[in-house]
Amino acid sequence: MANERPGIRELDQRIPFLLSQLGTYVSDGFKRRLAPLDVLPRTNALLVALAGNDGQSQRQLSARLGLHRNVMVSLIDTLEAQGLVKRMPHPNDRRAFAVTLTDKARELLPALEEQSHAMEDEVTEALTPDERATLLDMLQRVSASLGLSPGVHPRLSESPQLNSPA
Repeated sequence: MANERPGIRELDQRIPFLLSQLGTYVSDGFKRRLAPLDVLPRTNALLVALAGNDGQSQRQLSARLGLHRNVMVSLIDTLEAQGLVKRMPHPNDRRAFAVTLTDKARELLPALEEQSHAMEDEVTEALTPDERATLLDMLQRVSASLGLSPGVHPRLSESPQLNSPA
């Protein structure tokens, strides 16, 4: 009995509980990792989305991330105030703005990537590279089967307080 970990064994046998437990651990840990960079998880998500395809319109970003356009406007306003993005006339649609990364954001991206990888390494430390690849594949399949958008956190559009540093 002395070597047994404390806890509730019945819940430790439930996949939904384990996913929730790990999700909370990762969410809190990622917020802590980003806090010294003065970045929120939702900021990271938007910067990564733009880094892969800079100059998207707000409408394109809204559709890609599954966010209501009003939520997107608010998020872009916040990032613009932080000096991370700027709105410019869209080259193909004079009624739209192209959202582009600033130099400040481009300089920040490697540190964000580093923290993302560090969090992933921490969480998968007990796994072999093959197990890690298998876990990734299984999680992607489960996510797809539930109709979740690849790479888009379901809470991205919630109030900023839920995404604030812990």
